[in-house]
This record gives sequence, C-alpha cells and structure tokens, in this order.
Amino acid sequence: GLRALLLRSKRPGGWAAASDAIWRELMLLRRDKPHLPIVASMGDLAASGGYYIAMPAQSIVAQPSTLTGSIGIFGGKFVTGGLYEKLGANIESDSIGTHAEMNSPARPYNAAESAKVDEQLRAFYDDFLRKVAESRQSTPERIDQLARGRVWTGQQAKANGLVDDLGGLDRAIAVAKERAGLKPGDDVELVTFPTPKTFYEMLAETLSGDVQATAAADTWMRANLTGGEIEILRAARGPATLFRRGEPLALMPYTFVR
Repeated sequence: GLRALLLRSKRPGGWAAASDAIWRELMLLRRDKPHLPIVASMGDLAASGGYYIAMPAQSIVAQPSTLTGSIGIFGGKFVTGGLYEKLGANIESDSIGTHAEMNSPARPYNAAESAKVDEQLRAFYDDFLRKVAESRQSTPERIDQLARGRVWTGQQAKANGLVDDLGGLDRAIAVAKERAGLKPGDDVELVTFPTPKTFYEMLAETLSGDVQATAAADTWMRANLTGGEIEILRAARGPATLFRRGEPLALMPYTFVR
C-alpha cells in the first residue's frame, strides 16, 4: 500500500489560485490520513507557488543551490490600448459594476482600481505569511523578514528555517522512508502521478489543439529526437496546419471528411 507521499516541486511560480488549490488538497490529505507522511523535494527552483505547494509537507528537502522562497506575490496588467490606436483599431465596451473593467487592457488602472489591486495583493500576501508561519512553527512577523519576494539558495533557506534538509531526490526518498517507518535498505516502489503519457498520447492531444499537451510533446521531442527527426515530423504535419479544426475538407470526387 501507499506508505508516503513524495511531492516533487520544480516550478518558478504561477497562478496564485492554482497554488492555493494544491495546498488545500494536500492539507485535506494530512487531515484525512494523518499517518501518511508527506515529504517535499525541491528541484532546481521552487519559488513562490513552488514553495507554496510544499508547505503542507512535514519535511521539505532542497538542494543546496535550489532557488527557494520568493514568498510574495505580484500582479498587474499589460496595457495595449495605445498600440491598438496606432494600428487604427477602436475599442468600445459596456459593463455593469464599479470595477467590471478593472482588468481591461485598453487603459491603465485609475486610482480606485489601483487601490483595489493593492488590497487584493496585500490580502494574499498576509495569508501566505500566515500559512508559512504555521508550516514552519514561526510567526508571520518573523516570516515577513524572510519574505517580501526574496529568493534564497537552499542552503540559506535551511539556515533561515524555510527547509528542513539538504539533498536531492535520493535524500527526500530516504526521509520519506524514515518517516514511514521503513529501514534505509528496504526496497520501495516509486509510483509516479500522474502517469507519464506515451509519445503517441501526447501526439494525439497535440493534434487536438490542447496547449499544455503541445508544450509537453515539444519538450519530449527535444529531449528524445534529433533535429533532423523533428524536421521530418514537422514536414509530415505541415499540410494539417493549413486548415482550421472542424473545417470540412473536400477530397475529390465525392468524399467529405470532417
């Protein structure tokens, strides 16, 4: 059966809501299965959202050079209204609500909207500090001195109490075995979730238009295929890029394929 959960965190950050959703599920797992140890293993970098999802772990293991922390948040928007004007495009909109168009790219924030953005960012940052403090048995005031968007190496993070141990994936596995009550020499089976997809699965999802699948397939091909082989695949796929998804294609004389 499942004896421990090893969370591999290797991400520069990301969407705050997604990180919070992962954090919540891990906290529910801790509540429902308190006997199941959770160990977080950090890769080359585990910043912001990468650290956020590691907080529920009873033990966090980082490499000495892991870019750790960046406990903070930033937000804003790109304003492209001036560019549209230069291109001769005119943007008009109708909305209901004081801040309904707050995130419109057509114009900058006004004073009230800037205050609202600051309020949202401050609320998330304060909650981030509270969760880190609970995870590290500290106080929000102490964590704030280490946070504010700063980035630490894994060695510095350990000295500051943000991680528990130094090492790679092997060290994290050893910690997980120890917390699960296993001996160092015991054989264990590592089961990866989600199950890695085969090249053909990634290819099928890529052709379906899935953006994430396309990125995953591109990464796989660059790691496993030569430049010449990639060019052959591109040439073979070329005709399919001339048509829109769902567009009827006429194959003479009388066959239609959708």
